[in-house]
Amino acid sequence: MKVWITGASGMLGTCVARRLDALGQKWIGSDLEIDITDRSTISAFLEQRRPTAIVNCAAYTAVDAAETDENAAILVNGTGPTLLAEFSRQVQATFIHVSTDYVFDGDRPGALHEDAQLGPCNAYGRSKLVGEQGVVRVCEGEGRDSSSGAPWHIVRTSWLFGAGRSSFVETMWKLLLEREELRVVNDQFGRPTYAQDLADFLVDLLVVDRSRRLASGIRHFANAGPTSWHGFAEEIRTCMSELGESVKVRHIHPVSSAEYPRPARRPRNSVLSTERIEAEGIIPRHWRSALVEYAQQRASVSR
Repeated sequence: MKVWITGASGMLGTCVARRLDALGQKWIGSDLEIDITDRSTISAFLEQRRPTAIVNCAAYTAVDAAETDENAAILVNGTGPTLLAEFSRQVQATFIHVSTDYVFDGDRPGALHEDAQLGPCNAYGRSKLVGEQGVVRVCEGEGRDSSSGAPWHIVRTSWLFGAGRSSFVETMWKLLLEREELRVVNDQFGRPTYAQDLADFLVDLLVVDRSRRLASGIRHFANAGPTSWHGFAEEIRTCMSELGESVKVRHIHPVSSAEYPRPARRPRNSVLSTERIEAEGIIPRHWRSALVEYAQQRASVSR
């Protein structure tokens, strides 16, 4: 197996590469130097490198900026995955595409299953939905079904955090050391996800589970336990304090989304159900456990 990781220098791509290295699997990485929205570029890359699997970690992730730059978001998040899916079918390469909880509108209560009604509430979510629809159309369309050809998977995730790139944890870590008070919304709910845990799952789809070959299709992966952004921030503070970090913040005030307006509306409820993967024997650990592990690594590096 030779795995092509798009977006290989990003938070998730780096973690995927780390997991493949640990398993002794070959991989090749690309980032901005390979334009995944250009057919000729993809074709030339595949002809030269001949991967047997593709993990698409490349994405336009600037949620607020997408409100005024939706065409660019659709190009990267919609056109790119669709083209990668097309070429993966041509060369019979396993294809994995990473999507988001933001394809849901956030207005429905309860955990969201893979077949729940879709309806993005912002431009970023719309661009990711275009990508999902393109991948499904290519991989299941024209008379094909999920059992024919090379396996393909769409994996939706939520509230990703990890090393190397901006995330809620990184933002809070910095602010908790600098300010005495913070205001964080408490009426948006989701499941935080550690990038390394997600990467391990993606690679397991390629390597560990090859012998049993899980059915192609859409799955959710997120660390266990719903919370609000405010609850997440409080737990970050607790972790930092326990690690001896010089936390300056005395109060983290809960506020409503209306009190903290952003250019892009966020879903109020984007709690993903992981019942499908749990039925397949994959049980995500609680996000607090993952946060503690990351915080310990983060603290050791900063000292």
